[in-house]
Amino acid sequence: MCGRYTLTKIDPATLKARFGIDGRLDFDERPRFNIAPTDPVLAVREAADRRREAGRLRWGLLPGAWARNGTRALINARAETIEEQSAYRESFLARRCLIPADGFYEWRRTEHGKQPVWIARADGEPFAFAGIWAALADGDDAPVHSCAIVTCEPNELVRPIHDRMPVILTPEVEGTWIADGEDPAALRELLRPVSADLLEVREVSDAVNDVREDGPHLLEPPLRLF
Repeated sequence: MCGRYTLTKIDPATLKARFGIDGRLDFDERPRFNIAPTDPVLAVREAADRRREAGRLRWGLLPGAWARNGTRALINARAETIEEQSAYRESFLARRCLIPADGFYEWRRTEHGKQPVWIARADGEPFAFAGIWAALADGDDAPVHSCAIVTCEPNELVRPIHDRMPVILTPEVEGTWIADGEDPAALRELLRPVSADLLEVREVSDAVNDVREDGPHLLEPPLRLF
């Protein structure tokens, strides 16, 4: 799964260039070291004129009327069943997005308990998770725009840590993922684990366990008391 991630490289010019965002990138942003479910997150979608636009989505998919039954928001969508599950199917077919990040957290089991690790590109560059989104009307208020991160089987690097990992899209296929009218079979082919050679794993501070914590200290090596 993917339950916590980072976006620490937030220079607007860099993000616009990296993700092909057209027009103004208007957001009040700071480096974020502990993005958690229900947080507003940066996402890139394709507009009707095929330009890419950036905006805010609530992390935790609320898929239409299905979500009104009191079911909790869905933070992840499994790639293997994304087209079959009613909660995800419509978004997969018609509402896909890129979710910029530069790393994500997992917890590795050790003899001393769970050790948080940060998994990022070895070259330090930002990347995009494959995302889906939905718009849920809320009475007279503006619709709530929400999203989920698609997950897949882990690659060789992540497998010893967790049995799932987020789908990290390579830059060459990001446009295909968010383009309108793409063949579902071609989209499913994109939902694979990224090459393990592109990633590295770093043990980090236990402070990340607290969702209220944020800041570069979360990526510092853990304090060893034994």
